[in-house]
Amino acid sequence: MEHFILEKIDYEKIIAHKDWDGVFGGGLILRLFNIPIIFSHRLNQARKSIIIEVPISFDAILEENLIIDHHDCKKSLLREIGLGNMIICDENYDSVASLIADLFDLEAPNELLDALECIERGEIEDFDLAKDMFIAYVASLDGFPYRTIAQYVKNKEWNKIITWIKKRSQSKEAELIKKIGKLKAKSAETLIDRVLLIKYKANDPIEAGAARLALMEIQKVANIGVALAYEGVYALRGMIATRKKYNLYRVFSELIKADWDAGGRSNVGGFRIPYQLPVNQAEEILRRALSVLLR
Repeated sequence: MEHFILEKIDYEKIIAHKDWDGVFGGGLILRLFNIPIIFSHRLNQARKSIIIEVPISFDAILEENLIIDHHDCKKSLLREIGLGNMIICDENYDSVASLIADLFDLEAPNELLDALECIERGEIEDFDLAKDMFIAYVASLDGFPYRTIAQYVKNKEWNKIITWIKKRSQSKEAELIKKIGKLKAKSAETLIDRVLLIKYKANDPIEAGAARLALMEIQKVANIGVALAYEGVYALRGMIATRKKYNLYRVFSELIKADWDAGGRSNVGGFRIPYQLPVNQAEEILRRALSVLLR
């Protein structure tokens, strides 16, 4: 890829995806722009921002942004947004960090970029660093040091990143999450044919981390995996993911019809339920939404 010359437009902040790839991509961009960085799971509105791989909500209002991504370039919402946004999207890259490194000729170790790409593909089993990075992340959902690691990337302090990964992936929390994750994967319920469901306590970071690990595991045997967070008798939020060639946008569209806040990418996304809804009723809405895709 030819290196991209970025004009020094008056961007006000960086908004990066709240995951490893977003942290690295955001850290690389910090070398070019001395502006604040924040992290988000999904974007509803932004203006004069550099948006790095953040999934965009269906009703998002975006103006005068630079959007850099590597997912769903032809079939996502990126095609439909306007109002002065500049979009750089290339599906040939497995990670946005690799795209940014090439695009702007920025240095980053190949080992870390390779690990990021494995995580983005959901293939961590055969790469120890990718596995350690993923475990470190899910073991830190209640306190992942997004800004700190982004600054390490900016300053090329790679040893500090590796040290944090090794320490966190071997922590007591990480070991507990691995055990619980295996149990949750084994006890996954069949929501509908070819779709497995796991449940976890919404306000327990260990359970939430284990659910992410289990969600990755059940995708090996199911067409689609669903993780549903609950508190008491009520469902609150969740995640949907697939490694198959399904377009989950159709599922998110159905969930929005039920007044859920839902969105993400064609292969992974999330939802929140903004009203009290018992778990069994949430499961029924999920069944109907998924049936539209799988019938």
